[in-house]
Amino acid sequence: MTIVVVDDEPTIVRMCVQVLQSKGHTVHGFTRADEALAHLTSQTAELLVVDYKMPELSGLEFIKRAWEVRPRVRVVMITAHGTREVMAQANQAGVQTIVLKPFTPGELAEGVARAVGDAGPKT
Repeated sequence: MTIVVVDDEPTIVRMCVQVLQSKGHTVHGFTRADEALAHLTSQTAELLVVDYKMPELSGLEFIKRAWEVRPRVRVVMITAHGTREVMAQANQAGVQTIVLKPFTPGELAEGVARAVGDAGPKT
């Protein structure tokens, strides 16, 4: 599976890339939302791993823009802001899975597996 990881923290991106590549996935990591969106316009992806809070574009706004280009892409949102409000916003937006920071490699892999097993973006 081809996965795009977007988080403004380079260490998080590196960890996600390493973990997901070790599971056999093709992974492209980005620390800037605009670069990730540009990538999605020219390259396919089956899954996004997106941080909720980024400086240039919120994770939810990024997802909306990504779905304009890749409507069938599934989403795992990662966040350190696991409040009920954030969880409700993500669920309402159609995010398949939320993984709370800090997370272990196993929790990330489990979140990806859950997102892929889900029925797709909610509309």
